[in-house]
Amino acid sequence: MRLFKCNKSEALSEIKEVKIAKEKKLQSITEKNLPLIFGLEFVCSEFTVGNYRIDTLAFDPETNSFVIIEYKRSENRSVIDQGYAYLGRMLDRKADFVLKFSNVKNKSYEINDIDWAQSKIYFVSTAFNKYQLDSLIFNDLPISLWEVKTYHDEHISYRRIEYGSSGASIKKIAPTDAIGKVAKELEVYTEADHIQRANDDIRALYETVRYNILARWNLTLVPRKLYLAFKSATNVVDIEIQKTQLKLTLNVPKGKLIDKLNIAEDVSGKGTWGNGDYQIIMKDEFQLSHILNLIEQSVKFHS
Repeated sequence: MRLFKCNKSEALSEIKEVKIAKEKKLQSITEKNLPLIFGLEFVCSEFTVGNYRIDTLAFDPETNSFVIIEYKRSENRSVIDQGYAYLGRMLDRKADFVLKFSNVKNKSYEINDIDWAQSKIYFVSTAFNKYQLDSLIFNDLPISLWEVKTYHDEHISYRRIEYGSSGASIKKIAPTDAIGKVAKELEVYTEADHIQRANDDIRALYETVRYNILARWNLTLVPRKLYLAFKSATNVVDIEIQKTQLKLTLNVPKGKLIDKLNIAEDVSGKGTWGNGDYQIIMKDEFQLSHILNLIEQSVKFHS
């Protein structure tokens, strides 16, 4: 990705990309900024389990599950082989992970306190080769690829690489028995899982809302078990797709949302699936412009 600086006369000058001198530097930067980059909590570095050494172990408080982060990659193995090998080891040694987490948090956790089905692995690198990218043909992988670029003026970017457009499921056509075994223990939720719940009108409405959100703001769509999260470092708006309506939960604290039309309900005292104190019910595109304005307030609140 090319990056430019704009001066007062609107002339652009390119900010040159520089290479990170050492892999450890990338790991250090990432670990110190996990909440900002990924919305994750740091657990530990260089966690050894048997003959595996995990570069970074993190925890996702939203899904109540562990995330393994790896910076080292074998050029001769696909990220699927590597990813499922690490996840398989974690599922085989759950007690070791829970003990480490308990020690770090200074609180006693049990194996059943963790949602193991939502375990993930992130590969963070300055580049991925074609072989690694071409192996990602499935849409239900517990794997995320993040490409990192650094620049002369100390700017740094983390970009999630999209994949899995074929619609194939690894649970149905796993490359190996070992991968198939791990895949059956994990549950990866997709956008399609949520969309299929709606009737045709609500599907079209969701597509309109989705398009406007992603076109206006630099947010990432992350399917969760019960909703679709549109997030930066943290969730900005969560959408629950139902058969005849959409439920939008805005991640804005009570009293901080300016809603002149009074269409957002205060749900701070109620239980909701999404994150935030305000919820909007959408059944059509009426007041879409105003709803986008409310979402923008959430974007600005978290920027």
